[in-house]
Amino acid sequence: MIKILYFAYKMKQFLKKIETIKQRGISLVVLILLIYTSSLWGNNRNVTLDFVKVNGKLLEKEDLELLVVGRNDSISFFYHLDTKDTTLRTAFIFRIFIKNSKDSSSYTTNAKNVNFKNLPEDDYNFRIEAFDPRNKWNAEPLKINFKVDDKISGLYSELKDLRNKVQKSSITAEIKSKRDFTRILDVISIALGFVVGLIVFFVFYFVAKRKSNFKKDLQIDIKPGIYNNIVALEKIKYEQILLENSNLRAEVSALRGQIDALNSRTDELRRQNQELKDKVERLSRSKDELEELQTQKDELFALVIHDIKNPASLIKNLVELLRSYDLTATEQQEIIDDILETTSRIVLLSQEVSRVLALESSVISLNLETALFNNVIQDVVAFNTPAAKNKNIEIFTDYDDKIEELKIDVNKVREVTDNLLSNAIKFTQRGGEVRISTRLEFGKVVVQVADNGLGLSEEDISRAFQRGARLSATPTNDEPSSGLGLWIVKRLVESMQGRVWVVSALGKGSTFSFTIPIFEDTDTFLEEVSSEKLMN
Repeated sequence: MIKILYFAYKMKQFLKKIETIKQRGISLVVLILLIYTSSLWGNNRNVTLDFVKVNGKLLEKEDLELLVVGRNDSISFFYHLDTKDTTLRTAFIFRIFIKNSKDSSSYTTNAKNVNFKNLPEDDYNFRIEAFDPRNKWNAEPLKINFKVDDKISGLYSELKDLRNKVQKSSITAEIKSKRDFTRILDVISIALGFVVGLIVFFVFYFVAKRKSNFKKDLQIDIKPGIYNNIVALEKIKYEQILLENSNLRAEVSALRGQIDALNSRTDELRRQNQELKDKVERLSRSKDELEELQTQKDELFALVIHDIKNPASLIKNLVELLRSYDLTATEQQEIIDDILETTSRIVLLSQEVSRVLALESSVISLNLETALFNNVIQDVVAFNTPAAKNKNIEIFTDYDDKIEELKIDVNKVREVTDNLLSNAIKFTQRGGEVRISTRLEFGKVVVQVADNGLGLSEEDISRAFQRGARLSATPTNDEPSSGLGLWIVKRLVESMQGRVWVVSALGKGSTFSFTIPIFEDTDTFLEEVSSEKLMN
């Protein structure tokens, strides 16, 4: 009796399936037409994924939604070129691309599978392209994203084990059998098309009639209580399935939350690691710069000691000459003049060294005031005119009348211009020319000091503004030169947020130029200078 009741229950479910098939009849016909018409579309080419294996085990389709492997895992991709073109006779080649956050690689192959093993932990973008060697066509590429992470891979494996345990239960097996039965019916319905639609109509009519007669038999022979018990039992089983499915989804959601948290933590650690790496690189560069500055300072002091030693020895010899011999007043006066000149050289060198140390040891302060820029340059020209006349050098000036009152550090502008103009006079032969000009250009003031003197070689130009650099050219009248003046010029110009450079050639003279920006007010100027120092 129980078997008859169970058969009746199964028949009821089968009838429901038949009713579903009837409802799907028209949609199946439309689907078949769509499939048929899609086969007539163009002969597109695309790379299609066949399957994926991890450690030799075939992955299910649902595993590809979150593809995670460990560092020691081996992952293999199997693929082929899918094309509607049945006339394709030309050879084609696959190009493999793989990329992570730090590196990427690509290569070509004829094989229809590729294997990767011992990949470092990271997110990977994997792409497969197919193309004609004669560059006549390129197929639509296959793109796959996967992740290499030992911890996430272990969690995902545990999740799969849990899923497998649930699938092995009797309730899950029954559900799977029902799903397989439904899939078989769908496949049969698609294959038969229009014929199935007609058959379904007649089957439905026949079964509906049998169902009516069968219900009458059940009303006569089956007791209502037994039928209700069967329905209640199936309902309980269905509720158990829903409960276990809900628990499984909750566990999956919790695992995904853990994965997201791990990804966030990984990104944070990667960012902190990059910041530490940048700091280490900056410290390394600072260390190298400090060592270079220390070396330059040692060379500077050695140079200064050498330059002071010779004139000091000369002074000693001249003093001894005054004490040891009976000299005339004229001879004594000549010796005193030599001592005065030599002493002046020592004092000048000492002043420049003190200036270098002051510029290195402290932040250069600015004393801005409103002044006529061209007047400041004229004062420097007037101060250097006597030295130019002693060498019969003529100074030509060209001032831009558009330059009016500006906010500048008058002392620094005067010192920079004086250094460049005095150098031009020193390194120009007697009877030469020196030209100094000013002009307004794109919100900046440009000052140029040009001469037709000895000029500089390419090596001299590259070293011109280095501290203590001794250039190949020497003053034409044996004037003193320490090699520190141009370095001081560079430091002062940069402190005013300007720039200095030189254009020269051997035997054709030199043109030294510097620029300083124009600011409407003192606060803006100081703010820009402070920002520049912070960036450096």
